[in-house]
Amino acid sequence: MKVDFFIVGAAKSGTTSLYNYLFKHPEVCMSSIKEPNFFSNKLLNEQKMYYKDVKIDSIEKYHNLFDKHTNNKICGEASVSYLFYEKIAKQIKKYNKNAKIIIMLRNPIERAFSHYLMDLRLGFVNESFDSIIYRNSKNKNQCLHYQQYIKVGNYSSQVLKYLDSFGKDNILIINYDDFVKSPSLEFKKTCKFLQISKQFNLDFDKKYNVGKLAKNKTIAYLYSVYHLRRVVNLFFSDKLKLYLKRSLFHENTNMSMSLKTRQYLYDYYLNDIKKLNLITSNKFAKWIR
Repeated sequence: MKVDFFIVGAAKSGTTSLYNYLFKHPEVCMSSIKEPNFFSNKLLNEQKMYYKDVKIDSIEKYHNLFDKHTNNKICGEASVSYLFYEKIAKQIKKYNKNAKIIIMLRNPIERAFSHYLMDLRLGFVNESFDSIIYRNSKNKNQCLHYQQYIKVGNYSSQVLKYLDSFGKDNILIINYDDFVKSPSLEFKKTCKFLQISKQFNLDFDKKYNVGKLAKNKTIAYLYSVYHLRRVVNLFFSDKLKLYLKRSLFHENTNMSMSLKTRQYLYDYYLNDIKKLNLITSNKFAKWIR
């Protein structure tokens, strides 16, 4: 078998929702793990990334993530690490030269802060967003958090790697703002791109991977334990999981980015956004104010 399409990122740009929508499509077989990170496994290990996902480090493990009785289904996966790392596009091309690539992009300023809030919720970071940015901006030994929040948002070169490897006809680029505004329309475009039926009813009001913060430090610590989260996801009912989320977490309503930091990041990303618009026919022109 060969995996037919890849949702390659960016992180915090709607990939979890799209993965779940496609998971329910009768003509699609998505990987049982949302982010296998198969092609980036070695790089993630070398960087000692703090995410404690199950390691998919062999082609056998990788293909076992897909239902063996796929019949006429197409297979896909969604690993957001694939967009950032330099050689992943060529590796995927070598694996399947006819693969289709889906790239979801969010305003890099909003994406950076959303990523920070997620890591804060998971217990991966305990310092302020501003501290991470300003402490690492001129530091040659930048921390992994700075890479994850800031450098990941330099999209133009990342997108260009995939365009060079697969050509524009085999790449679908989705603007996160459009996806949030009209998920049904963007999903239909995705179905057309993948050449699967668009006549498929979904509950687009259901939200996935919504940012929440623990109500106290004990809950935050327990939630940071990967294997504990796995047990909850595997053995707790959806109703019980929803109850726990509502009881133990609250929305990120009280946290916002300072105007100074927002302006700093705007200036940092401006040239890259202009380059991105050149290669995507101004698909992200609204990011420039």
